[in-house]
Order: sequence, then structure tokens, then C-alpha cells
Amino acid sequence: MMQFRSMQSRLTMIFIGISLLTMLILGAVSVYGAVQENQRMMREFRKDMEKNAELQLEWQTHSAWSVVETCYQAQMRGEVTQEQAMQRAADLVRNMRYDNGQGYFTIDTDEGVNVVLLGTEVEGKPRLESQDPEGRYFIREMINQAKEGGGFSEFMFPKPGTEKPLPKLYYTMEFFPYHWVIGTGIWIDQIDRRVVMREKAFMENMKEHVARMLTGLVLLEALFVLLAVYTGGKLAYPIQVATKRMKELGEGVLKMDEQTEAQMQEMSRRDDELGAMSRAMSEMNKNLYKNQMLILSMAQHDVLTGLANRRHFGEFIKQCSADTVFTLISLDLDHFKEVNDNFGHQTGDAALLILAEVLKLQFPDALNVRMGGDEFLVVLTGKVQRESVEERLESFMRQLISVYHQDPGLNCLTVSAGIAYADDQPVPIDVLMNRSDQALYAAKSDGRCCYRVYSEELENRKKEKNKP
Repeated sequence: MMQFRSMQSRLTMIFIGISLLTMLILGAVSVYGAVQENQRMMREFRKDMEKNAELQLEWQTHSAWSVVETCYQAQMRGEVTQEQAMQRAADLVRNMRYDNGQGYFTIDTDEGVNVVLLGTEVEGKPRLESQDPEGRYFIREMINQAKEGGGFSEFMFPKPGTEKPLPKLYYTMEFFPYHWVIGTGIWIDQIDRRVVMREKAFMENMKEHVARMLTGLVLLEALFVLLAVYTGGKLAYPIQVATKRMKELGEGVLKMDEQTEAQMQEMSRRDDELGAMSRAMSEMNKNLYKNQMLILSMAQHDVLTGLANRRHFGEFIKQCSADTVFTLISLDLDHFKEVNDNFGHQTGDAALLILAEVLKLQFPDALNVRMGGDEFLVVLTGKVQRESVEERLESFMRQLISVYHQDPGLNCLTVSAGIAYADDQPVPIDVLMNRSDQALYAAKSDGRCCYRVYSEELENRKKEKNKP
């Protein structure tokens, strides 16, 4: 066993050992935290992708349904016969495409006879008894979902031109006058590919962050080694103080109590090695504390925009009292997917950053949250004047669109919004969020690039629309 005959050598090795242990613990904790954060972000990203896919399927199906409705109205005006109207509607829906031509639509009767399926030989044939490899009667399920006001089905189905069945998510709704079930779907592997691509990007960012952090820790460790060489032949008291503080750092205690802080300040005024070590430790403590605060901030804020994220929003709501009155504004970019598809995600990210900056300018007194993707939420607390809130929202929308119009890649973007007021009586936050989402959906349905305020009339309109 190595023997140290001088106090200086013993103190040197003690400080080297403690500092090395501290760096290893901090490095391990930081790496573990970065991995956990990456996994959480990927889970949220997949949820956002699945939610966006559902919204797109629902919206696209409504578009096809509207085409059929237009043909039906021509029939009702006597311009064409029912047979002509149905044939025209089927031809139009058969030729409709989206998602760069990959998305298509199907029509079946409520008795399971196919009307539209890419013009294949299946058209005109009954498929009510069709089953996927897992035994699901998916046509029956699609019909049942449509008759209940529209809904999603999951089954296995091959892509066009292939024979291997793959998991697919499908949305259907009924056009009652013709007893048609109209629908479209997406294969789950499309979402899987996008998630894998995003995960690769996240992993690269995490590796760079970990590399920078480890470099900083190595430099700090090198600094402590140099300081330890000069710490010998001094009184026991300052050595004990320094050792105590090092152990605290090794345990992750970055906030010093008053007594320890006074002792360290006293040591920092020394002109010898202990004074230099004390000052270096104080600087390291500040840097580590800043890093700790940065990690906490990253856990509560969106990485791209710097706005609050869902986690921060949830913690904010928990900290508010039960009698807090909220006003919520749900925001959603229109045509955002077109920008990503046509100009790439960097352009899409730029659009999100612009929205975040304009949002902070117009609502500096609110909690501005990026809920995911191109969905944002403005949270106002306390009583508000409706006229003032809506004027600020209109100003925000005008300013945002004005900025987007300056860039050819963004000039197709607009923004839709939905407002939900609680007025004088507190409303549960989940109820209020649902109301703001309903108002946003109404704004989308009314042509986008506008806002709607939740009301009982809007609620009734939605219920009437969902009736079969």
C-alpha cells in the first residue's frame, strides 16, 4: 500500500480523490438526466405525431365528405339525377389525393359493398366479411364507427401494390343520404419512420451536450488537481473546512448554508494555496449551480422556442389556488404541414420561433406554452376584460401574418385561435382547455385565419353537427 510521509502529499491525494469522485457523480447524474429527458421528449413527440395524424385523417375525411355533399346538393337542386350525382361523387373521391399522393379515400355502403378503392377490382364487391390477419372484421368496425358520428379503427392492411399487411389507422364517417361510409387512413410505419429520424437528431444533440459537459468536468478536475498540489503544511481547520465542502459537492449539495459560506469567504481571502483553492471551489460551485438551473429550465421549457412546455404548464396549474380564474387561448398554425413538406423542418422551426417571439411581445403577462407541434396555449390568470384580450389576440394575429408574408417560404401560413373565458367563477382547467379547443376547431371549420370564443351556442352547434 502506498505510504505518504508528508501532510502535503496526503492532502493532495485526498483532494484529488474527492474531486474525482465529485466529477464522476455529477457526470453520471447529468448523463442519466440527459438520457431520461431524451426518452421523455421522444414519447411526447410520438404522441404529438399520433395526434396530428388523427387530426389530419379526420380533416381529410371531412374534405371528401364535403365533395360528396356538394354532389348531393346538385341532385337536390334538380341539376342531376341521384345516379348521376352518386357517380360524380364516387369519381371525384376516387381521384382525391393528399400527403404527396400517398393518401387516398375509400367509400363503402353501410352494407359493406365497396364503391371506391383506387379503381381496383374490389369496387362493386361486398367486403363486409373481410378480415385482417388478426381476425378483425375491419369493414364492420369502420361502418360502426361511422354510424356513431365518425371514429377511428385499427387493423392490418397492405399498401397499394404490395401484399404484406401492415398496421393501419383509419377514420370513417357516414354520408347518410347515400348510406355511404367515407374514410381514409395512414399506415403506422409512416409515424415510426418520422420518430426514428427525430430520435437520431435528438441523440446527436444529446451526445454533443454530454461531450461539452464532460469536457467541462475534466477541466474542473484538472483545476482541482493543480490546487491539491499546493495544499500542504497548513492548519487543520481550513483543511477540514475545504474537505467538508468538497464532500458536500460530491453529494450534490450546491447551495451552501450561512456558516459554510462564511468559512469559505474567510478562506478565499488567504493569499496561499488554500485561498486559491477556495476561490476556485466557489467558482466551480457557481458554474455547477448554473448548470443545475439550466437543466431544470430545460425540463420545464420547450427546447426550440424557449416557451413553457406541458410539464411546466401542469406544475403552474398545481401551484395556483382552487379559486383562480383562468382565460385560455388555444393557437394552431394553419398549413404548417405544407411548409414542413415543401421547405423542410428548418423552415417550419423558423415559423415556430417567430410565433413564439410575437406571442411573448403581445402577451408578456401570460404563461405562453408550446403544447406540441404547432399547437400553443396562452394562459391568463385573474379577471380580464374580454374586449382587451380579443384586441391583443387580433393584434398578435395581424403582426404574425405580416412577418410570415415577408418570407416566401412562410407566406402561406396563417393562425387560428379559440378563446375560453371563465369569467367570475373558476372553471376546472381540463374543462376550460376542452372549451378553448372547441372554439379553435370552430375557427378552423369557419375558414381558418380567425378566432372564435367558446359559447353555449358553439357547443350546441357541435352537438348538432355530430348527430347522425
